[in-house]
Amino acid sequence: MKKEDIGKAMKKAARLIPGIGSYQDRESLREADKRLRVEISRRLDELIGVLEWVKTDQLKKGGWKRVKDLEDLQVDLEKASRIIERAASGFGSLFDGAKVDEEVLQRIYEYDKSMWEVLEPIERDIKELAEKGKIPDQATVEPIRKDSRNLITKVQKRDEILKCIFQ
Repeated sequence: MKKEDIGKAMKKAARLIPGIGSYQDRESLREADKRLRVEISRRLDELIGVLEWVKTDQLKKGGWKRVKDLEDLQVDLEKASRIIERAASGFGSLFDGAKVDEEVLQRIYEYDKSMWEVLEPIERDIKELAEKGKIPDQATVEPIRKDSRNLITKVQKRDEILKCIFQ
């Protein structure tokens, strides 16, 4: 018998104990949500690297006046990355009872997937900045900053939702 088969059998047996099955389901949802948020944060970190390249390219081309706008955008993305990665997970211990049930965790996960949708235009626009290679003006950078601030607001709202659940 493989160790994976043994593990599956153990999980199945554990589900017979009252409360364990729902605990495992909640843990799976929390883990999926954490992976999603880590991936969003990782993609933001990659975009920060792209912005570094764009800033260096602009400096080489004499676009030092526009670098400030790019730096402001980078600060927004760094803030969003940190907040998303460290966002609360809706944890409660096994013996506390179901503070956060599966339905709530599923709604939180769906909410976090909506952050992914906000990330897509940010990613597209930053990559476009890098591909065009021309000096971006404030009118080009500002909509990206607006989207990044929207992402930050979404995460902050998520934390408020979780705080309400735990009170």
